[in-house]
Amino acid sequence: MEFAGIEVIQSQPGEVNLAVSRLKGDHEFAAEFKARFSAINGINQVEPDPIRGEVMVLYNKKELTSMSSLLALKDTFSHLFPEIDAFRLATWLSRYI
Repeated sequence: MEFAGIEVIQSQPGEVNLAVSRLKGDHEFAAEFKARFSAINGINQVEPDPIRGEVMVLYNKKELTSMSSLLALKDTFSHLFPEIDAFRLATWLSRYI
């Protein structure tokens, strides 16, 4: 299922793989994506692939679903994807983590 250019490719406990249309071919955006998401408590590893337009995120669900981490996720999505309603995106993604 896709939401505003972001698609969940695969999801299992502690890992989600996304196709992010904006990531494809944009190495600078990939670096910023990695830096911003890596700084969020509960996210253990972020591996963007700007050639394929995909990203793998390893996370700790208990830490990632804390209020401070959820607010950080919302702020990060708002910064990287200002055209998207970050709350709706986070709600959509929460079905996969």
